[in-house]
Amino acid sequence: MFLHWLVRFIFFLLCKLFFHFEVRGRQNIPESGGFILVSNHVSFLDPILLSISCPRVLNYMARDSLFRNPVFGWGLLDVGVFPVKRWSADLPAIRAAVRRLKAGRGLGLFPEGARSPDGQIRDFSQGFALLADKAGVPIVPARVIGSYRAWGKGSKMIRPVKIRVVFGECMRLDKDQPYIETARQAREKIKRMY
Repeated sequence: MFLHWLVRFIFFLLCKLFFHFEVRGRQNIPESGGFILVSNHVSFLDPILLSISCPRVLNYMARDSLFRNPVFGWGLLDVGVFPVKRWSADLPAIRAAVRRLKAGRGLGLFPEGARSPDGQIRDFSQGFALLADKAGVPIVPARVIGSYRAWGKGSKMIRPVKIRVVFGECMRLDKDQPYIETARQAREKIKRMY
């Protein structure tokens, strides 16, 4: 975890200097217990921005191809990232996520599945609602604003623009509601955040 805190501190300073970084809604992060943080995804910067904004440590699922390089893979594992096979029912990854949530950890997820090619929020997959149901944890919607202009998909260089992270109020899963409806509601809440 030492690497996590060191990297977090360095990136926080860089973001403050380079992006006039601002965070709103930190009080909406539960003080204890597991939770799932769901966010839009428009830049490689997003996991870093959410991690340095959140008052608690976040774990992440990341595509398994990122772990092919042993050194980079070790670094990811050391900061709480674990592999998932995208676009499949990866049962070991689902079990790992539920274990972490039941152990009281925060889990950051990007339900769009990949970075948005145009900065717009795309449809959400419903997997995060399933995880919240299995682990019995709340869902915290979040939005990263400005990171697409800073370093969106296809950008060759990082631009110094203002970036803001907004955390919304916790959502509790309604047991009678289909997961797809929970995903739609979370997406709509995130779209309205500014």
